[in-house]
Amino acid sequence: MSEVVATRTRLGFLSGLVFFLLVLGTLLWGLWQLVMWATAANQVPVNSLIIQGEHRFVSRDDMRESVLALPEVGNFFALEVDRVQQQLQALPWVYSASVRKQWPDTLRVYIVEQPVAAFWNEQDLVNRHGEVFHADRGELELVSLSGPDEEAPRVLEEYQRLRMLLGEQGYRISRVHLTPRFSWELTLSDGVRLILGRDDIEARLQRFVNVYPGIAGRERVAYLDLRYDTGLAVGWKQDEETENDQERGTKSDRRA
Repeated sequence: MSEVVATRTRLGFLSGLVFFLLVLGTLLWGLWQLVMWATAANQVPVNSLIIQGEHRFVSRDDMRESVLALPEVGNFFALEVDRVQQQLQALPWVYSASVRKQWPDTLRVYIVEQPVAAFWNEQDLVNRHGEVFHADRGELELVSLSGPDEEAPRVLEEYQRLRMLLGEQGYRISRVHLTPRFSWELTLSDGVRLILGRDDIEARLQRFVNVYPGIAGRERVAYLDLRYDTGLAVGWKQDEETENDQERGTKSDRRA
């Protein structure tokens, strides 16, 4: 009698195990089919792109075209938000982008544009973090900074400091240049160039502030060389034009 009960118990256990395995196999097969269907191209396409954030310089059309250029955009499940993020951040005016999916067919994008601060080396731009980037400058009106590319953060920081110093005296800077020898030069909004050198910048600017108002015929001043322990040297526009004429004549003679 005990052997019969034991046999029935084993048969019951095996039957239950087989049934469990069949159910598990069916579920796995069904899940696999669902995954295959969901990841098949054009089964669940992305139909809506919502763009948020302030964007003055990058257009919605540019962002939309950038996203639609990804082949995975035809499938909501296969599309990776990291890929979309990289694609958008490759646009010149996009500083950062965050992307998330929203069921069943929507992508939400939040854009932060480049916080542009100044022109850089005539062709590029620099943002408020001192990072150089290339983008269409359009009709922007910004201060012009220049120097070695790796020194962009330093030049921007120095401009901000000097702008505060001169702004208090009513002067406005239009250009800051750091030469390859790390000498500073400023151009004011009236076109006067200040040659400051490498050291004692604040003291030399104070000397400019003290002396410049007393110079007669300031409208003819081309530059002020402040690289002296005391005093300064004045370059006049007439002198500069004469020097340029002489230089052009010398070049013409050489060509001849």
